[in-house]
Amino acid sequence: MLRHTRSLVLAVAVAAGWPQASWAGNLSPRPRLVVVISIDQLRGDYLQRFGRYFSKGGLNLLLRGGAVFTDAHYRHSVTQTCPGHAVIMTGTHANINGIVANSWYNRSLRRTEYCAADTLAKLLGSSAEGRSPRNLLDSTVGDHLKLSSAGRSRVITVAGKDRSAIMMGGHLADAAYWTEDTVFVTSTYYLKELPPWVRRFNASGAVTRYRGATWNRLLPRSAYAMMGPDDVRAEEAVPGFGRTFPHRLGIRASHADFLTGFQTSPFENEVLVDFAMEAVREERLGRDDDPDVLAIGFSANDLVGHSYGPDSHEVMDMTLRTDRVLERFFALLEKEVGLERVLLVLTSDHGVAPLPEVARQGASGARLDPALIAAAAERALRIRFGAPRRPGWMTPPTWVMHQDWPWLYLNLAGLEDKNIPLEDAEEVAKAALEQVPGVVRVLTAGELRRQREEGVNSRAQVSFYPERSGNVYFELSPYVVPGEERDGTTHGSPWAYDTHVPLLWFGEGIAPGSHTGAVSVADIAPTLSRLLEIDIPSNVQGRVLEEMLR
Repeated sequence: MLRHTRSLVLAVAVAAGWPQASWAGNLSPRPRLVVVISIDQLRGDYLQRFGRYFSKGGLNLLLRGGAVFTDAHYRHSVTQTCPGHAVIMTGTHANINGIVANSWYNRSLRRTEYCAADTLAKLLGSSAEGRSPRNLLDSTVGDHLKLSSAGRSRVITVAGKDRSAIMMGGHLADAAYWTEDTVFVTSTYYLKELPPWVRRFNASGAVTRYRGATWNRLLPRSAYAMMGPDDVRAEEAVPGFGRTFPHRLGIRASHADFLTGFQTSPFENEVLVDFAMEAVREERLGRDDDPDVLAIGFSANDLVGHSYGPDSHEVMDMTLRTDRVLERFFALLEKEVGLERVLLVLTSDHGVAPLPEVARQGASGARLDPALIAAAAERALRIRFGAPRRPGWMTPPTWVMHQDWPWLYLNLAGLEDKNIPLEDAEEVAKAALEQVPGVVRVLTAGELRRQREEGVNSRAQVSFYPERSGNVYFELSPYVVPGEERDGTTHGSPWAYDTHVPLLWFGEGIAPGSHTGAVSVADIAPTLSRLLEIDIPSNVQGRVLEEMLR
């Protein structure tokens, strides 16, 4: 039996005092359906760069008819997918919700732990490892909505990635769906079996019908001239897909190469929207006066950005094609629910760094092998304290137990064995990391704990949860990308290209207009709570965006 059944979570929520009362004070009627859209790795500048090519009924529906926040940022430093999606619907950062990274080192298990892992749950529709929101230590807007409506409101999430769907859905979602191989799956945490409509969708071959399909530019090639050349050596040659247009999903490609290509293309977004449209119809979302929530995570955009970089023809075309599938989805919402009863929110979980080889603004881009970080700390600790003797199961034992940007985990048992104060070891490792070229800032866990006690809300501190974070935190210089690979790019830094994301609102209670003041993605959750007329959780780290409310 699962540790976290839905009834148990509900009982714990009530006992813990999660808000259940309604907030009465809105001038506009509550929306029947809230749709939260997260386009993975959609940088804040993309809307301006590509806006002239957007369709009338896609992103322009929000840009011209809604509230646009041009200076929306994440206020944490670990700009990864799981932490970002956790912030969107909880309004809190890792120092409260516990999601410090996509994965972290579990000291008691002596292995890495995935943010959405759950060994007590199983997947429905796949034999892959179990998933659930067990590691999310805070509640979402959807959780509070379920409580306030005595469970009548429906909360459903859909994404390409499991962590995107699960973190936005929270603990009480009716279902979180994501793709595994060529089908949509969910977890026994949510359901006992897949609904008939999901089984029918999976049986339709929605993914496999793209075998042999070609991804070419949506617009004439001349429209992409502002992006520079299509063939850039630092771009990744995606297996079975290549580095330049046209990209073909070969009929004879291996299954693995087909899946890689499909997930790194606009085809996955098309299938995702088809599935989301079925969810609206089959689950009858937005059909009564109890508001429902549908959250959608467009995950393929992230893979395209990782492979080709933000200045590529592929990222431009992917953004334009995402605009087109949104136009199709919004038309379905108008038909099935009526846009006057729908509240739309669109954002992203993070941005992305440019390819170091093509970094702009006169910046000096570089790639840094993370092994250099661990090696520098290990060498300094051995010089100062000698070799560790524990734990005995390691051959030989090392002072650095685990390293994954931006955290370094030290051998606590080894330090205790030699009676070495932890803060002394942290300071030695810190001094070593500060000498590594490309490292711009280092903080110890001791320093972050003191910041926490003093109420200092720095980007590093709100990304720090003592039981899961490492002993040493480090930041890389702007345009320095970590990784062993010599192509593609990534995200995860506190720099603007990673923290700046779009924030668009559209709906009955939203006054159209552009807002240039600085806002946080953590503002989404309290603002949604206000519009849904449910109490704003007391631990949110954002504010209600009063300036856009009618």
